[in-house]
Amino acid sequence: MAWLVLLVAGLAGAAPTEAQRAVRGDGIAAIVGATTPRADATVLLHSDVDLRARLRLTRELSEVPTGPLPAGLLRATLGELVGEALIAREAQRVQVATPTEADVREERRRLEGLAGGADRLRAVLEAVGASEREIDAMAERRALVRVFLEANLEGSARVSDEALERAFEAGEHPFIGQELEDVREPMRVWLGRRRMAEAVERWVQVLRTRTPVRILAAYAAE
Repeated sequence: MAWLVLLVAGLAGAAPTEAQRAVRGDGIAAIVGATTPRADATVLLHSDVDLRARLRLTRELSEVPTGPLPAGLLRATLGELVGEALIAREAQRVQVATPTEADVREERRRLEGLAGGADRLRAVLEAVGASEREIDAMAERRALVRVFLEANLEGSARVSDEALERAFEAGEHPFIGQELEDVREPMRVWLGRRRMAEAVERWVQVLRTRTPVRILAAYAAE
């Protein structure tokens, strides 16, 4: 993430102006489930993208970025939110699993960690004029996505000793130069997370082929 810090190092600074705050409400970034806004579609606002992106940058910079964000970061964040929306809609359709209050609280803690802690998360909300309810809604959707993926991708992240050893020998991992026995369990976790990420990506691609998605954000086309 060093490139990210360098790219946006100049974004942190004084409190945002009213014009900067207004950017959060400047319209629709994407629609999932339809091509026009309607009751059964998921509408992602520019403010949703902006908030998630600033949470990540706050952790990277150790302070709240208040200026315009790079298009590449916004584009990647929008892609993440579209993926979440697709999976959440599928979870609601099949109703395989329902998140508990504990699941939602855990996602709230994860969002705090995304920002670098609860205090920094609150600082982001204050800086951009967002509400706690926006974080609650984000946590609820992420909890729904998580329990659905756990129910449907159980086993995807399991890594046998044989698979681990093959991957270690192939050398495509961050443990180069170390002995396998010294890094066996950390590598098992790393490889499991990579497998899960790949499985989620495939799932999103399948859902996107059968779900209308309309991207309206200009930065997504760059």
